[in-house]
Amino acid sequence: MPRASLPLPSVLPLRRRPGMRAARHAAGAARAWGRARPLILAGAVLLVWAALAAWAAGVPPGAPFQPAQRLRSVGADFQVVAGAAAPAGRQLAITAAGAEHTAAQALALSGGIAAADFPVLRYRWHAFPRTHELSFMFRRADAPGDVQTLTLPPAGAYPAYFDLSSVPAWHGRIVEIGFAEYPTAQLVPADMPLRPFALVEAELWSASWRGSLGALGTDWLAYRPWALMSVSALGPDAPWPHKASPVVVLALGLAGSLLVAGAVLRRGRRWFAAAACIALAAGWIVLDLRWLADLSGRHALTRELYAGKPWRERAAIEPDSDLVAAAARVRAVLAQEPAARHLVVAADSPYAMLRLGYHLLPANSAPATAWMRTAAEPAPQTLLVVYAAPDWRFDARRGVLQGPVRAFAARALLDDGDLRVFRLLGAAR
Repeated sequence: MPRASLPLPSVLPLRRRPGMRAARHAAGAARAWGRARPLILAGAVLLVWAALAAWAAGVPPGAPFQPAQRLRSVGADFQVVAGAAAPAGRQLAITAAGAEHTAAQALALSGGIAAADFPVLRYRWHAFPRTHELSFMFRRADAPGDVQTLTLPPAGAYPAYFDLSSVPAWHGRIVEIGFAEYPTAQLVPADMPLRPFALVEAELWSASWRGSLGALGTDWLAYRPWALMSVSALGPDAPWPHKASPVVVLALGLAGSLLVAGAVLRRGRRWFAAAACIALAAGWIVLDLRWLADLSGRHALTRELYAGKPWRERAAIEPDSDLVAAAARVRAVLAQEPAARHLVVAADSPYAMLRLGYHLLPANSAPATAWMRTAAEPAPQTLLVVYAAPDWRFDARRGVLQGPVRAFAARALLDDGDLRVFRLLGAAR
């Protein structure tokens, strides 16, 4: 009976199968990918935000990080044009306003500079008052008689930046630069006393990442005073040219970061939905904190104007005190008229016309612009209030009031400089 053969132990080394080698290689690659994945994700997210920042800031292609050219002037280099100021070390201390409640400083640039070579303005002030608006002035060699002005974001405790390439008038050869400060229009009374402050320095930079990103940060974070678009409606957030909205940039950045994270981490839909909710909440909080900081600055100005004063004194604080005084003089005329007398208000600007009508309430008044567009004759004994409008001319000898479009027979009831009141008697003959 044949014996069963028993397997003998092999003395030769086993050869590794090709499948085993590939599996081990794949496992090593997976471990290496796992270790590199956080670095790849961080780099990709950083690249997304850097590209968005460059787009939002308008960084010129090929611009270096630091400006290659800087034209620096300290405050003491500037000459006083309006108001009272004196050098204080390297700064220029401004202590009082001049004509029309305005302070101004200027610096002549010897030989001039090419505007295209210096598209970024960097400026720094000390204790700049919230009650005042800041403007940048410059003069070009091709128009030496014209002074170009633009509103700047106020500079706080840190330097502020502004992208002058967004200003169409910034071209050619610049021969003079300067600043002007005055009470914020439609918000602060023109006779508000000027709290002393100082111009520390002003620089013009060539194009760079630092300058463009600085201008973007200033646009997003600078203090914005309340503004009116009409008599009672809030206007735009800032009177200077805007960069890209932080809402748009933040939304694009978060969306791009989520897409990159999903591609690198290879997570499922549930993870992606949770991450999207977290990103949305984080973005909302960031924007809300920015808005609250802006509101806090506006509230600080309100407290500066009104806090600690009795009610009667608060009620007298009006940004358009000249219109309030004009309305009081018109009411003195109306005291001699029937209560239902109709008023038409004409002024040199729509704002002055509407605000004067507002201050005349509860009188029955209407703006002259809407009334003049109709062919209807004025109601008998209508009163016309004319404020700082030289295009309304009155011939007292003939008793004729000539307006921009139509002429009326009229009689003057008040003629006090910029303020005039007429009784309209019908069409001129």
